[in-house]
Amino acid sequence: MKVLVVGGAGYIGGAVTDALLEKKIPFTVYDSLLYEHLYLKPVDFIFGDIRDTEKLSKILPQYTHVIWLAAIVGDPACQIKPELTVAVNQDAVKWLSENYEGRIVFISTCSVYGQHDDVLDENAPTNPLSLYAQTKLAAEAYLKGKNALILRLGTVFGVSDAFSRLRMDLAVNYMTANAIKKGKLSVFGGDQWRPFIHVKDVGNAIVNNLDHSASGVYNLASFNITIKELGEIISKITSCKVEYGEQKFQDARNYRVNNSKAAKDSIFDFNSARLIEDGVKEITNLIQNGRIKYAESDVYFNERHLANLLKNNELK
Repeated sequence: MKVLVVGGAGYIGGAVTDALLEKKIPFTVYDSLLYEHLYLKPVDFIFGDIRDTEKLSKILPQYTHVIWLAAIVGDPACQIKPELTVAVNQDAVKWLSENYEGRIVFISTCSVYGQHDDVLDENAPTNPLSLYAQTKLAAEAYLKGKNALILRLGTVFGVSDAFSRLRMDLAVNYMTANAIKKGKLSVFGGDQWRPFIHVKDVGNAIVNNLDHSASGVYNLASFNITIKELGEIISKITSCKVEYGEQKFQDARNYRVNNSKAAKDSIFDFNSARLIEDGVKEITNLIQNGRIKYAESDVYFNERHLANLLKNNELK
């Protein structure tokens, strides 16, 4: 086994590469460092863009497995330059499906379900409400029928590894940082459901299923909780005050996912999943110990980071 981790320098990539190192599986990270200014992790690394198909076509035959993490991630970030989003999230995956015959593990999102009141399994109707979800759903279609495991992730949270950029634009991480810095937490609406999973559990699930016989789409989320419940967990750990507002939350997504298929096929042991509390404590410790000097820095937010690159004419 030899693995190419495409987009491996990012947030989820940190957890994936740690899991690969722990299992002593040979791998290479292939990344354009779109979200990173540098990559210091002492692993095999190739600087490259996934749109550079000439370069990839020479590299891919050397690898038995591909973990495809590369993407423009998040609804707001995908609107910064829509044509780039389509090229990266959708067109590049189409090319991969047509030019690689090895095992593929592809990261998708539960956002493809959009707004639903029911608990959703993989056969539930999709209703992508954003370009991000639309491109991920289109990419899934290209991989169906291939030797590809497609993981629809819930909202990821927690600290990845010691090298990867922390994301503060994710619900658990962002709300925790706000609670600590401001001493209070504002929750609008709060009844909307979200599925969540710790980033390290994502990394382990990906690596543990490289040689699994399973293919096709699987939901992967450890918990379904409401934003109000999330606020209560954060308040308990950080001792912040929670303020509830009647203003409608701007994000229309509302969904819960059923993980029974992943449990039945041993894709992930949900009994071992890290808790929301674990992620809240990780972020709390980083901020309270001064390891994050400025939690609101643009570098931690995908949308702001890409907007700055566009402004400086650096987003190609």
